[in-house]
Amino acid sequence: MAATLAEHRARQRRAAALYWALALLATAFFFFPVFWMFASAFKSDAVSSTYPPVFLFAPSLENFAHLFTEAGAGRALWNSFFIVTLSTLLAMIAGTMAAYALARFDLRGKNTLALEILSIRMLPPIVSVIPLFMIARWLGVFDTPWLLIAVYTLTGLPFVVWIMRVFIQDIPQSVEEAAMIDGCGRIEAFWRVTLPLLLPGLAATMVIVFMFAWNEFLLASLLTSSEAKTLPVIAANAIKPKAIAFGLACAAGVVMSVPVIVLVLMMQKYLVQGLTLGAVKG
Repeated sequence: MAATLAEHRARQRRAAALYWALALLATAFFFFPVFWMFASAFKSDAVSSTYPPVFLFAPSLENFAHLFTEAGAGRALWNSFFIVTLSTLLAMIAGTMAAYALARFDLRGKNTLALEILSIRMLPPIVSVIPLFMIARWLGVFDTPWLLIAVYTLTGLPFVVWIMRVFIQDIPQSVEEAAMIDGCGRIEAFWRVTLPLLLPGLAATMVIVFMFAWNEFLLASLLTSSEAKTLPVIAANAIKPKAIAFGLACAAGVVMSVPVIVLVLMMQKYLVQGLTLGAVKG
């Protein structure tokens, strides 16, 4: 009996050791590219070009200086902040209102309409490039932030509508009805009762929409030329036909990553709640 118990404990220890070994291996596998990007961003061109790669080196801000002085990352960073922030806010406001209507009002064919809205998100962005380019030229808004704001708002809107509709459906309608019995109108009941309950879902959806727009490259590269360039376009400029400026590209990647990391850390409390809010019924 004692021998059987000892064998069982030994098997448990081996299983636990194997579990932690696989977990550490998976963590290293996914973390190493991030580590490599941050390390390469602080390497000089001479160190970056050495082979085999050097892991112990004197940090240098050469790539960041080149990025902001010659590559135009300062203006691109401002463009990205302005375009992505405004388009995210517009998509969240309009999308939440549309989602509320689909979730609360008895509209004919609302499920079909919700599916059609989601199907817009399934459209590959490359399909809309030529029509958007022609419309932008005709309206005279090519290479302006307003064009990308409109495009990013429209591309993020279907996702917001679909996700927020689920979050709103999870909130009992009786909560709003009780507020309306107490004298609140429909809009006031939404503002005072429903909206505070939606904060986790709003935060989770906003972060995802922000990340989609922040990292978008295809439309930003084809619908701008110089004035409205965003950070992903500047990062891609480090890739030349005959050479790749790895240090410059990694520095741009670091600059692009920091705002998203800060946003996720700020929204972490609501983000975790929001990602699980619609997952469990009852």
